[in-house]
Amino acid sequence: MDIANGVIRYARSPRLLDGLLKEADTGRSLPGEEVLSLAREMAGKGYEVMPIGCDHFDSRGYCLGHEDPP
Repeated sequence: MDIANGVIRYARSPRLLDGLLKEADTGRSLPGEEVLSLAREMAGKGYEVMPIGCDHFDSRGYCLGHEDPP
């Protein structure tokens, strides 16, 4: 998910981001304010995209691919 053009552009209306992400451990839907905060934090670390559902990504957040299971 693009950070600058996809998430941060909703800074004035963060409620539009409600439920976009869920906590991996609990499944709790994150409110838009938390999604926006996370996006800003990631952008500050140099991420261009939020790696959703991926744990194999580069320093910009882009998926590096995954092996197919046998």
